[in-house]
Amino acid sequence: MKTERKERFVFGKINLLLFISALVVIIIGFIIVNRFINFGVILLVLGYVVLIPLSLLFKNRKV
Repeated sequence: MKTERKERFVFGKINLLLFISALVVIIIGFIIVNRFINFGVILLVLGYVVLIPLSLLFKNRKV
């Protein structure tokens, strides 16, 4: 009998790419917030609220 191990959390290439892009957006947001407050805050919210959760929740579909 084959025993299949089902992994609960797989951090794939797409997840890693989304997470790295979130970190880049957050760093740019912190740099820009010193000069242009509105645009910097938008980038920070985009990084923290959209990209990081998306990178954690995205699942690769294997057919």
